[in-house]
This record gives sequence, C-alpha cells and structure tokens, in this order.
Amino acid sequence: MEPGRLLQCPYDQSHRVRAARFPYHLVKCQRSHEQLARSLATCPYNARHKVPRAELRSHAASCADNRQPQLFRELSPGAPAEPPADAAATAAPPCHEDWEADAAEAAPPFVLDFGAAEQLPAGPSSPPPPPAAGSAAGPR
Repeated sequence: MEPGRLLQCPYDQSHRVRAARFPYHLVKCQRSHEQLARSLATCPYNARHKVPRAELRSHAASCADNRQPQLFRELSPGAPAEPPADAAATAAPPCHEDWEADAAEAAPPFVLDFGAAEQLPAGPSSPPPPPAAGSAAGPR
C-alpha cells in the first residue's frame, strides 16, 4: 500500500487520512467515537479493517489480506470446527530433561569464607598481603 494513498476513516466518513498515518488516526478517532468503536470489530487479517460485528464473518471470508484461508476457519459461515489433519505434527516434542536428577547430582554450593584467605600460603605470583589496620607503613 502506498503511503500517500487516502483512506476513509471507519469512525467518521468525512475523514480522509493518508495510509502512512492511518493507524495513528484510528487510535485517536476510536477514543473520540467510543460508542461506535464498541459496535465495530477488528479484522483478524488486517487491524486497519474495522467492520460491524455482524459482518465480521463475511468480511473475514472475503478479506483481501486473507492469505491463509485455513486460519480463522471458525469465522467462515457454516465451516465445521475440525482438528488439524496431522495432530501429531502439532504436538510438543517429548521432554528429556530431569531437573530432580540434575539437582541431586549438583555440587555443593560455593561458600565464600573470608577467614580462609589468611590460611593460604603466599606463592610467587600472589600479591603481597595488605598492611595491618593500625600500622603507619601505608602511603599517605
């Protein structure tokens, strides 16, 4: 749809709006015409299509944006509600996760012990220990 094309507002027939601004206009005009907005339904294929609720089924069956007619089949008049032909293809795959077994195999939780730092031997790559709290040997 070209952005400069003029579209007619479903809430006020005198409104002609550019296609690029149409979604914003619909929201604004819907607030101004709340009573009419309650009587209109939104097309399941194009949110810009606002039709009277009684005409939604016929609109959905003939909507130009309906590229997949099997969707919303229940909106088509006289169509029976039937499950998909291949129900196994739409089922979720089996889950092979066992969270209880993973929790049982988990290592013990890590606990940070500040007192353990004093027990570690000082190696060649370890930093020098911090000066004692009361000493005057620190930089000022």
